[in-house]
Amino acid sequence: MLGMRFVKQILRGMAPKRSYRSYAEYLDHQKAKTLDPARREKWLGEEWQVKLDGFKAIFRRNWNVVGNKTKALCLGARTGQEVVALLELGIEAMGIDLVPCPPHVEEGDIHDLRFADGDFDLLFTNVVDHSIAPQKFVSEMERVCRPGGAIIVHLKLGPEIDKYSATEVNRPSAVEHLFQFSDIIASRSIDNGFDSLDWEIVAIRR
Repeated sequence: MLGMRFVKQILRGMAPKRSYRSYAEYLDHQKAKTLDPARREKWLGEEWQVKLDGFKAIFRRNWNVVGNKTKALCLGARTGQEVVALLELGIEAMGIDLVPCPPHVEEGDIHDLRFADGDFDLLFTNVVDHSIAPQKFVSEMERVCRPGGAIIVHLKLGPEIDKYSATEVNRPSAVEHLFQFSDIIASRSIDNGFDSLDWEIVAIRR
């Protein structure tokens, strides 16, 4: 289980959005979003194709680091459009979320990945704001990414994030500095069109 020393950590350019009495309370709060019937109906229905096309565009935009990868993990994947996008682009992929969504998303905790070191050569996430311990989250991504692999992180900068967000990120550098064993090869403003995320970081595992 995640130590509370990670929960209370405050990093420059990044701060807790809300407080939780326990890690279990944090998990329950995060699950509430994904289990919301109205949200799930929308994600699996009217928004499915829009998000699928949007994720394909993201991965094609980064094809210089995505195109030669063979095994991908998407973290905080909800209903799995990013996983399906990778599969349709010819890359073996799976997703994890606190709430599973078979067949593409399994149950898992972004702060405590069940995978072995170096299991994947591509990782993608857009849920840093939902992490209660971003440093632990990034550490786990680096651990399961093999040398030469890529980690793509999408962020929403500033306070305009939803009520389920646990961390506010005000500067991209706050996230960049969390990478201890990777080189940042891109950190740039983005407009995905289908979501509100506005920054992309691409790191290559050393």
